[in-house]
Amino acid sequence: MSKKNPFHPLTVGYDWEMAVLKDTTESAGETEIKKIANEIRRKIPWTRAGMDIDLLEVRMEIITDWHEFKEKNRMLIDCARKISKRKGFIILPIGARPTEQMPIGSHIHIGTIADFTDATRIANAMIKYVPCFVALACNSPFSRFDMGEFKSYRIIYNAEWCSFPNEMRIPRFARGGWGEDVQVRLPRKPTIEIRCLDSASDINLMEEYVVLLAGLFYGVGKRAKSMKEEKDIIKWQSINRFRAAKDGLQAIFHWNGEEKPVTEIFSEIFFIAQEGLEAFGASLDDLEIIQKMLKKKQTQSDFLLTFIELDRDPPSLLRIISNVLSKGDAFKVYLKKAKRLPLKKPLPLEDFILSKITKDVPYFHLYLLSPLPPFYLNRILTRFEKEGRITFKVLPYEGKVYSRTDLI
Repeated sequence: MSKKNPFHPLTVGYDWEMAVLKDTTESAGETEIKKIANEIRRKIPWTRAGMDIDLLEVRMEIITDWHEFKEKNRMLIDCARKISKRKGFIILPIGARPTEQMPIGSHIHIGTIADFTDATRIANAMIKYVPCFVALACNSPFSRFDMGEFKSYRIIYNAEWCSFPNEMRIPRFARGGWGEDVQVRLPRKPTIEIRCLDSASDINLMEEYVVLLAGLFYGVGKRAKSMKEEKDIIKWQSINRFRAAKDGLQAIFHWNGEEKPVTEIFSEIFFIAQEGLEAFGASLDDLEIIQKMLKKKQTQSDFLLTFIELDRDPPSLLRIISNVLSKGDAFKVYLKKAKRLPLKKPLPLEDFILSKITKDVPYFHLYLLSPLPPFYLNRILTRFEKEGRITFKVLPYEGKVYSRTDLI
């Protein structure tokens, strides 16, 4: 680890994914989204707006200052909204649509970091904080016609393998990869990317995500070499990630050996981030929305859940949400009047895993649905076998397949 902060200079950027919808709530389609992206680039030459499958991906240039970032962010999003509206489309930044499988995320890049080993060490140190940001950023309380069981279906489904739990890597042996919650982008790009955030529906909140992460990465960069790994950090990070996706800011985490509300952990995050915030020209006072969310334990998903109570028909629900969120400050207005939510008792991950076992369920299916690495997942399944709750057999194509004993 170098003596000076490895983020030099401290820079930010993002790839902000957004659905582009017709009045019918169908996607505008690849051709139209490409046209919108092309027009954005013509009007704002420094942006690299493009598309990702059937999503508009608004991309911010490299920024080194908080006030410049806010100014350019608003210019860019305003441009995207105006172009889409003129073409008869609605832009919808949201973590998932009620009728769709496609995940939609806010991917934030923090740089400039030139050393791969440093970056890997920092990514390792960030693993424990990922669930905190999953909880904060919940904005997908529905997906694939399911709704209300989780506050981030996007994370429960690992964003279709576009944001999955991190491996702990040995820095001097690491080669990098793609798609993890915290992703080292070196050697191609001198950044570390955080991919676990559901797409933010509020422009103010997106700005706060970016600056808080910039501060946190900067602070972790100074401390990463001396930070000690908690015993079973991957196990507990996986469980906390599940709890975050389930309950958002109402979640209780296992933290440093004890059960602790996720909202209380942010005081530690703020402390680590403070110097980096100042280096970027911001302060903790600029985290106005995040502070209110933590105080009330409210997320964007809680806002969306109020509409589910009114209309559970997925296409109709999407139309309502699209109309409401077309007003860029809708969540901010909601948050002012929202009540303070209580903590929720965690759902045991073991119960969730058992609920997904019916008859002849392949191991791979359980692995996809569990945030746990195979070592810990196997221990749970072995315990279920010993308790007589499940049986398994080995098939040539699927390997192990599991069945619940009370269903066979």
